[in-house]
Amino acid sequence: MNFRAEGILSANVTPFKENYDLDEPGLRKLIRYQAKPAGVTAIVCNAGAGEGATLTREERVRCVEIIREEIRADQSVVAGIEALSTREAIEQTREAKAAGAAAIMLTPPHVYDWDARTNPEFAIQYFHAIAKAVEIPITIFHYPAAVASGYSPDTAVRIAREVDSVVAVKVASGANIRRYEQVLRGMRELPRHVSVLATSSLFQHFVTGADGALTGFANFAPEFCCDLFNAVREGDLVEARRLHQINWELEAAVYKAPNVYKHSRYKVAAYFAGLMDNFLVRAPQVAVPEGEVKLVHDAMQKLGLLKR
Repeated sequence: MNFRAEGILSANVTPFKENYDLDEPGLRKLIRYQAKPAGVTAIVCNAGAGEGATLTREERVRCVEIIREEIRADQSVVAGIEALSTREAIEQTREAKAAGAAAIMLTPPHVYDWDARTNPEFAIQYFHAIAKAVEIPITIFHYPAAVASGYSPDTAVRIAREVDSVVAVKVASGANIRRYEQVLRGMRELPRHVSVLATSSLFQHFVTGADGALTGFANFAPEFCCDLFNAVREGDLVEARRLHQINWELEAAVYKAPNVYKHSRYKVAAYFAGLMDNFLVRAPQVAVPEGEVKLVHDAMQKLGLLKR
């Protein structure tokens, strides 16, 4: 099956039991909900939203296997790859492919005291090495400018130009639309198509030409993400503005500063939507503060999404 890096790609969270073990039945339930809308083309596991860095190698493989079992034949599994060494990243990629992943999403390499803006050669070498070792489509995870490992838009475009396996870029620029547009315009100048995917501020990214979104917001609102994307793609900006307006408070609650709690807030929202039994996170991630839990609760209540 050909991997389609367009439409809505849901970055799933990983449910845990009360003892912090992987909750396999809980994961199956969550994936079935996310995968139901026709506009959801892929599930992205083991990434930031899925607390991939806290999962064992065995758990990463199991997540890919479970998701592949639960999604439709026309949907794909994309495995997030995050490792402390290039060799480890290659091994993770091979295991993910063997388990059923159709593509990977590659985070920046972890190098002590590295600043991607001044030394992009570390990232360029990393992508080349993994692409050479394993034949699989790659999505670039483009971090925000505030993060030291967030390489410049020019570097992201260079990686896509040099590495033929790159088929998409997830632009995690949040409300920094100018940075996102720099990536978008650079990718559009390439001789082949590389999909540009939003993370948040979906309305703004969609109207400026994104090919879709790779977002954890689809854990609890996949239908909304699909409806908004379809409205913009079909040129119905009245409907798109309406959807954006009614969703504003929930998006503001989930994506407010500090950004470090963003992925944990996805779990809180999924819990209130009745999709998870708890919103436990594995250390070193810290639980969402009580005041922020209430913000998400109240926003979901106004939208009629509250199930508990």
